[in-house]
Amino acid sequence: MSLWNRGIATLTFAIVMQMFTSSVSAAPKVSDIDKLPSRTGDWSAAEVARGREQLIRAFDAGWIRFIAARKDQAILAKEPPNQPGAAKNYVVRMADCLPQPEIAHWPEQPVGMFKDILDTGIIRQLVQGVPETPANTSWYFSNIGRQYQAGVIAEIEQHYGVNLKVESVVVAPGRLPITSILNDGKIDFVTQLNATGGNSQGLRRRVSRRFSCTMSASSQFIHIPVDSKLVEEINSLDDLMARPDISICAGPLTTQTAKAYMPEHTVRTKYVNDLTGCDKAIKKGKLDVIINPLHDLKVAGIDGYKSVHTLLVAGTPLWVAAEGIECPSDGNPKTEDECFETDAP
Repeated sequence: MSLWNRGIATLTFAIVMQMFTSSVSAAPKVSDIDKLPSRTGDWSAAEVARGREQLIRAFDAGWIRFIAARKDQAILAKEPPNQPGAAKNYVVRMADCLPQPEIAHWPEQPVGMFKDILDTGIIRQLVQGVPETPANTSWYFSNIGRQYQAGVIAEIEQHYGVNLKVESVVVAPGRLPITSILNDGKIDFVTQLNATGGNSQGLRRRVSRRFSCTMSASSQFIHIPVDSKLVEEINSLDDLMARPDISICAGPLTTQTAKAYMPEHTVRTKYVNDLTGCDKAIKKGKLDVIINPLHDLKVAGIDGYKSVHTLLVAGTPLWVAAEGIECPSDGNPKTEDECFETDAP
């Protein structure tokens, strides 16, 4: 029998499924995660694992049907709100799940958390509380991701004959113990916040969590001020990697990639209003270049930069908890608790 507490299942912040306009909206209030109930039940370890895997496979089956119907392209044709259609120039289609519905089977005989989700009609997601303004790079991607995800949920609803209420648990911008929150059952899945190739709480995400097909992907571009001598000197990622004297400004969609490929460089991260913040830092001479997933900063209304393609691509899936991962608390709520595998191969 499920122990899911339906009495407090109505959270303050439900996901918004309609398209954004160019209006400015403040960041949503951060949720009090400690007060949220965990999704638990009288399930065996095998049922826990199977239910989690079933949720991932349902996400994949829904996504594959979504792209097979070319619904993703219809969305990109209208995004971003300030320049409809420009998204087709900066959103990449990662072909890690081909549009072949005939071999993307739906999970049958649901158990564990997946059965509980279908029975209660509630699925809880984790989102990050970043202001929805054109000053943030995430603004040019987040509405696309929301619509993609809404399409996947609609496919699941149609197949299983259910109505699912998607509830949002909001965390603050920055690096947070998201894997811990997943493991604690406070959320069912993480939205497209984290790239597959990155790390969280000391472990590669591909090891510490289950993940779906890549739903959104983007490249990274080096943006160089047109009046800088670097315009003639930096024509590739290799050129920039060879110059640790060049300082970099990055937003949350770029910073981990930039630091990993260029550990000797100074990389400053603007977690909020990264576009305007980085532009200001460059023009004040505090930093040299911007790395960002927009192919041209003119999309964001920022002029005066030459764009250089790094040929790096990062993709974001949906994330579900995995077994054999523990993240013991260090007692400090301001730090990321390190995770480890209980039985690493």
